[in-house]
Amino acid sequence: MEHNDLKREFQEVFEKHSDELFRHCLMRISERERALELTQEAFLRAWEYVSRGEEIRQYRSFLYRTLNNLIVDEYRKQKSQSLDALLESDESGVQLEGILLRDDSDGLEEAMIRFDASRAVAALRQLPDNYRTVITLRYIDGLSPQEIAGHINESENTVSVRIHRGLKKLREMLEQ
Repeated sequence: MEHNDLKREFQEVFEKHSDELFRHCLMRISERERALELTQEAFLRAWEYVSRGEEIRQYRSFLYRTLNNLIVDEYRKQKSQSLDALLESDESGVQLEGILLRDDSDGLEEAMIRFDASRAVAALRQLPDNYRTVITLRYIDGLSPQEIAGHINESENTVSVRIHRGLKKLREMLEQ
């Protein structure tokens, strides 16, 4: 592929996926500026990969996988801080309630109605990472269980079970 065509294609990918990747990252790390930096780093790494002549068949999956690896690295860097303190700090002042997607098929929407959204987001941040990740990918990023399975290299059944158990834990936390 010619360099200009590659640039044009990559620009389209950026415009199509940058907002959802940023929202995903923001929900995971809760610091607006750092979420923006990590999202940009994911795109930079993808650009470097295709610039070397490598092929990316599914940009969205590749970008999510890259971003999730960057988020994990971010957690590792801040290991000296308590993970709870990292998740509970929301100095950015971003109103996260507005970025949640609706999905009436599961009980998350009911929980959002019974309790205010900021409380639900705070509870989401207290979930273990494996549950928080799949719930974020499902309800904030709008991915199907099959797409999530591809992103985290797990079976679709495992993802569905984690979503179900994560929602159950989230409901319990909100009902306390």
